[in-house]
Amino acid sequence: MTANSLIPLTIALTLPLCCAQAPPPKPHATDDGLALTPPMGWYPWNIFGQEPQNEKLIRETVEALVASGMRDAGYSYVGPDEGICFSRGDDGKLTSNLQRYPSGLRGLGDTIHRKGLKYALYTDAGARTCSGAMPGTKDHERVDMQAFAEWRADYVKIDWCNTQGQDIVKTYTDLHDAQHAAGRPIVHSLCSWGDGEPWKWAAALGHLWRTTADICGPGQADWDHAMKLTAINEKLYPWAGPGFWNDPDMLIVGMPGLSEVQNRSFFSLWCMMAAPLIAGNDLRSMSPSTIRVLTNPEAIAVNQDPLGIQGHIIRTAGKVEVWAGKPLFDGSRALLLFNRGASAASVEVKLAEIDLKPEPGLWVRDLWRHTTSQPAISPDGVIAFQVEPNDVGWFRIANQPDFPLPPVIVADTYLVSLRAGGPAPQDLTGSLVLTNHGSAELPLWKVRQDLPAWLAVTVVKTGKTQTVRNAVATAGLRKGLYHAVVRLDNTEPISGQPMSAVYYDIDLEVPDDVGAATE
Repeated sequence: MTANSLIPLTIALTLPLCCAQAPPPKPHATDDGLALTPPMGWYPWNIFGQEPQNEKLIRETVEALVASGMRDAGYSYVGPDEGICFSRGDDGKLTSNLQRYPSGLRGLGDTIHRKGLKYALYTDAGARTCSGAMPGTKDHERVDMQAFAEWRADYVKIDWCNTQGQDIVKTYTDLHDAQHAAGRPIVHSLCSWGDGEPWKWAAALGHLWRTTADICGPGQADWDHAMKLTAINEKLYPWAGPGFWNDPDMLIVGMPGLSEVQNRSFFSLWCMMAAPLIAGNDLRSMSPSTIRVLTNPEAIAVNQDPLGIQGHIIRTAGKVEVWAGKPLFDGSRALLLFNRGASAASVEVKLAEIDLKPEPGLWVRDLWRHTTSQPAISPDGVIAFQVEPNDVGWFRIANQPDFPLPPVIVADTYLVSLRAGGPAPQDLTGSLVLTNHGSAELPLWKVRQDLPAWLAVTVVKTGKTQTVRNAVATAGLRKGLYHAVVRLDNTEPISGQPMSAVYYDIDLEVPDDVGAATE
C-alpha cells in the first residue's frame, strides 16, 4: 500500500459491563488513516434502486451535490450502488459496462475526482450481487480488488448476498488482504446487515459495517422501520470509534414519506450515533428544507467530532428518549431529547448525567435554532427543556460560550494531471487546494515521503486554506505514463486527534524520451 506506517488512535472506549470482555480489535484505519470520522457521501439505491443507474445519473448527481453546498458541508463519496456497472470477461477480469457508463468506470472516477469528490463503487462477497445482475468477488478477490484499484475507487461497499457456504470472517479477511495487495487505500464498507455480528471483529478488516437490514425499499421512506433500526444500532455504541463505525444504513432525509420534522429528527439521530452520513435521496430535486437539514454545519459537527464517540440513550422520561454519552472534542457535551409522544414534553436533565458542572458558567447551544443561551439551573444542578411533539431538542452544552466546529476538509480536486511538452527537460507544476470549513486553522498538512523520484510535493498555508504544490522535473524520464498516490496527514489542534488522511492521484504523461538536465 501507499500507506506504510501507523497513525496512533487515541480514542478510548468506555464499555458497559455487558460488553467489557470484548473490546474492538485494532482498527484497519491505523494503517491507512481513512474514515477517522464517519464517511459522508451519496449512494443511489434508497431512492432509485438498480435500474435507473447509469453514468448520466451519477454525473447529474455530482453536479447537484456541488451546487447544493453538500460538498462544502463534507459530503464526498459518490458513485453507483449495484448499478449494473461491470461484468466479468472470459479472462476472469472485470470490465466496465460501457452501455451504461460510456466513459468506463475509470473515466467516471476521474470526473468525480476532478470535482473534488471521492469515488464510491459496489460489489458483493458472494458469487453474484444481490440482484444477480453483476458478478460477486467469490474466488476472484484479488483480481476484483485490483480492478477497483485500477478504476481508482476510494470507497467500496461489499454486500453479503449469494454467500452460501462461505465463512463471513474469512471472506472479508480475504477481501481485506486483496485490497492491501492491490496497493490502493480504499474505505471498505462491509454490508452483512448484522449477520455474523461484525461489530465484534470487522474493525480489523474494514472501516464501517452494516448493523441492520435495509432501511427502506427503493423510492419510499418508512419511518417506523427506520426507528426499529435506530433501536438496534443504538445498543452497539461500545464498538464504534475513529475508523470503525456502526452503520444503520443510508439516510432517508428528503425521500418521499417523511415530513420536515421527521427529516430533522432522523438526521439528528444519525449524527448523534456517529453513523455514516450517506445520503439516499434525489439530490437533483431537493427542497430548500432538505438542503438545510443535510447541510446544517452544527449537526454535522457532532457527527464529525474527532473523538468519534457514539451517543446513546441513557434513560427515558415518559415518551422522551434522553440521548447523551457523547463528549465532544472541545469539552462540550451533546444532548439529544427525542420526543416520541403526540404532545409537547418538559424534560429535566441533571448536569451530572452529561458530566458537567454549573461552574464557572453554563451555556446551551441549540443546534437547529442556532441560538446560544444561559439556562436557569436549579440548586441541585438540573436544567429543564421543552420538546415539541414528535420532534427533537438537540443541544451542545459547555462551561464556555463558544462552540467551535471541528475540521471539514474540502478539496478543489483529487486528481492532478500533468503532461510533458516534448523531449526537452521541463519543470512542471500542478496544485490542489484544501480548505478547512471548521473553526480553527490547522497545522500544515504533512506529506508522506514515499514519493517516486520524479515528484516533489510541498504545502503552503494561507489561513484555513492550504495549497499542495506538485513539482515534476522531467529530465531523464522515458516515454510513458506515470502515476502516484500522495498521502497527506494532519492533526486536529484542539483535541490532538489524528485527522482522516487525504489521498490524491497524480498522472504524468511523457510522450517522448526526455534528455538529461543541462547545467
